[in-house]
Amino acid sequence: MNIITDYLLLALFWGIIFNFPMLFIIIRLRLLTVPRGVIAGATIAIMLFVISPFLWCALLVFFLTSSLISKQTSPQKQIVIAEFSKDSTRDAIQVLSNSLPAIVFGIMYLLIDYFPVVQENNNISLLSNSPLIFAAFTSIATHNSDTWMTEIGINTSAIPRLITNLKKQVPKGTSGGVTIMGTIAGLVGASIISFVYFIFLVCSSKFGLIQMFIQFVLLTLMGTVGGLIDSLEGATIQGLYYCDRCQKVTERQIHKCGNTTRFLKGNRLVTNDLVNISSAFLSGILAILGFLLIENFF
Repeated sequence: MNIITDYLLLALFWGIIFNFPMLFIIIRLRLLTVPRGVIAGATIAIMLFVISPFLWCALLVFFLTSSLISKQTSPQKQIVIAEFSKDSTRDAIQVLSNSLPAIVFGIMYLLIDYFPVVQENNNISLLSNSPLIFAAFTSIATHNSDTWMTEIGINTSAIPRLITNLKKQVPKGTSGGVTIMGTIAGLVGASIISFVYFIFLVCSSKFGLIQMFIQFVLLTLMGTVGGLIDSLEGATIQGLYYCDRCQKVTERQIHKCGNTTRFLKGNRLVTNDLVNISSAFLSGILAILGFLLIENFF
């Protein structure tokens, strides 16, 4: 067997070992639907561990912190869940939409940047930095930022404003609605993932403190921008529906009252899950450009 096969088998073995206790906690806390959400989550977690244990840690931090903050309930949030179908328990499709960009960027990182170095040096190393792994972390930071924006925005007293027209107030939970506190929370959510990336850089011992700090700040900003892109897409291209009986805008095709809603605006094919995927891909691409830009100066 060659060095790459050795790496894949070793990473797969430890990925399975480390994911078992995490899976037990997730099932106990009911953070994923059973069995599809659990199976999808376990498969994706192992894949990310194979790509990079640090990327797996970032996914784990995102999943646990975002799920726990999503479990915080209030009368306002119960109304939002009923209107917009923003539940805290993730199914298989939601798990995939929150991890697909990281998987794509991560696989590209292995094939383009990591494996060639491993073959050349004939040495397995867990640490290798590149614009692609930076983009993978950014995509996870985007999802964490978006979740924190949504959850804090729903539970504050502030009335959201439409991101495309900040003078217009919208109901809590409306796709494209933003608040100041929600945006600050999104910045915090992105910085949590950036901290995991910062540890990745520290362990690599290949970068100076200034360069590591700049990358930390850039990843935090790109993750927050990704969360705002998610809101922008929600306000412009996501499919929204209207219940004539309740006179409410919703993401549901069947409203909570049982009435079939009519299409209102956006694109019928663009769901919230598709918005999550596309915003993370876009933020990842922006992160690559930002990474290459600062690399020329430091």
